[in-house]
Formats: sequence, structure tokens, C-alpha cells
Amino acid sequence: MMSTSKPLLQGPLVQAKYSDNNVFTLAWNTAENVKAEAIYHSNHPEFDELSSTLLEVRIEPIGATFTRTLSPGRSYYHVKFKDGSVSTIQDRMIYTDGIINFRDMGGYHTEDGRTTRWGMLLRSADLHELGDQDLQTAEALGIDWICDLRSEFEVASRPSPVIGKAMNSNIPFMAEANPEEMQKIAFDLNVGYKAMILNTEKCSLILQELLKEGRSTSLFHCAAGKDRTGVVCAVILLTLGVPREVVIEDYELTNLAVDGLMQRFLSDTNKVYMDQMPELEGNIPDMMKAAFIQAALEAIDENYGSFEKYLHEGLGITEQERNSLQNRYLV
Repeated sequence: MMSTSKPLLQGPLVQAKYSDNNVFTLAWNTAENVKAEAIYHSNHPEFDELSSTLLEVRIEPIGATFTRTLSPGRSYYHVKFKDGSVSTIQDRMIYTDGIINFRDMGGYHTEDGRTTRWGMLLRSADLHELGDQDLQTAEALGIDWICDLRSEFEVASRPSPVIGKAMNSNIPFMAEANPEEMQKIAFDLNVGYKAMILNTEKCSLILQELLKEGRSTSLFHCAAGKDRTGVVCAVILLTLGVPREVVIEDYELTNLAVDGLMQRFLSDTNKVYMDQMPELEGNIPDMMKAAFIQAALEAIDENYGSFEKYLHEGLGITEQERNSLQNRYLV
């Protein structure tokens, strides 16, 4: 077999779609005489046939569906076509044993034709259960800023470990995020999401942090990486120009982590926390509905008329600052 660390030809555009049980679908559109002949998995963006794993996948003329490979860190899938071209797809889900709902917000197309940079904007559930191997994986990502959106109560209950040289900032996104108040919000998450996105002081602070020098790779997380993290990441992606429908799709990817989140929140280690929020027990899957993030976006329209007015009038982000964010985080 010949090593192909630098393919002679860039393959056609390949779209990736995630579904339950780690099922991954790749789809492409090629001429009849340019068919895919193999799909490989590796932990490197450059395709090298000798160091990649050939997957046993049934390849259809326009795509293939298979189970994602769960190996520590980042994964890449290389689709090799019969004309010698290769298309490489980066898996946005980052696998570790200790971090649940860990993913990259790179690769999203914006309305002006650019793309969010890979490896710069990450999101996850809390980091409390990182093991030694997980720490190595996380350190390899080059994270320099961790934005912990949890309350002081949550931080004290499940403290985060040190990850390399990353600066860890605790920005409690919901000042009322103590168990008693969280109970009230849980009864109507639509109201909770609207309140979060209208927390303009914290949303503005986070965007200003992203403008600071030295912000190369940032990780946003809360307890489950879905509600507070979901709202904050939606604001970031919309600021960068990612269409609303894509932002909603990104939010819904938390559904892939439902099993892991349930195991974590219903475990003995979280018993004290869960005892104070009994309404969550057994109902976590019902909380990952697109309607919740849509309610937040509707709150923007109702209160400001458009996202642009929300950004400029509500968050105080100037057009120049928005351009700076886009130039840094888009390619």
C-alpha cells in the first residue's frame, strides 16, 4: 500500500449528519464515474493510508452510514474516491471518558460564505470527572480559556481540575442558579431560556472576553452543557453570522449525549444535588427540545426586533467589534 499523506486531489464536498447511538451519515454528490471506494478513520487531519484504519462500511453511490469510532480526542474520516481524490471530514464530537457532551463549533457556514474555525470554540458538560487520559486529551486541544457558567454552589459541588495552562473563569450565567430557584425554572424552561438570553450583561461580558488577546481556544461549559451553554453558544454563533436554523441544529446535538447525562445526574455522586431538584429525575431527555432555544430566539425578536439590534443595543457590541470577532473566529 502506498502512503498518501498528501492527496493529489481534493475530493468532493461531503456533508456529515449525526443521529442517535453514535450513527454517522456521510453524503456526497459526484459524477457517475467518480465513486467512493473506501472510508478510513484516523486521529489526524492529513490522510495517510498506512496509519489510518479502513472501516467496514457499505458505501452507496451518494453516501454511507456507519457507527462512529470512539477513540480519545479528535477523529477524522477520510473518504477515498476512485479518481484518487480524498475528502476529509472532522468529527465535531470530541470523545473522552470524563467529559460528556464535548464538541467543537467549527465547520459551520455563515450567511456571508465563511466558516467557523475548527478548534477555537468548544462546548461541553462539566469537567469534574476528567481522568488522567482525559486530561491529556484536553491539554492537547490547546485550551487557553475555560468559561464556567455554573453557580458557586455547582462549582463547589463539582470543582474543575486544572487543564494545562488554561485560565478558568467562573461567570455564573444565572445568578439565581441555586437549587431552590432552579426548581422554579425547571417547571417552564421556555421562560428560563428567555430570561437567559435577555441576561444582556453576562452575554456582553462573554463576547468581550472573546475579543481579548490570547483567546485562541475557548471552552464553554455548565453542568450538562445544554441550557446555559446552549444559550451562550447560540449568541456566539449568531454573532459570527451562522444562520438560525444551523444554531438550532447545533443545540440539538446535545440529544446525542442524553444517556451519559442521565447516568451522571442520577448517579450517587450527584444525589445531594438531585435531591434538591426532584423534577429533573427521569425527565432529562425531555429537556433537549429545539423549542427551548427557539423560545430564546423569539425573546430577541420580541424585545429588540432583530438579532442585530439585540447585539448592538442590548449587548453594546459595535459593528467593529463584531467584525473583529468574525475575523478571528471565521475563515
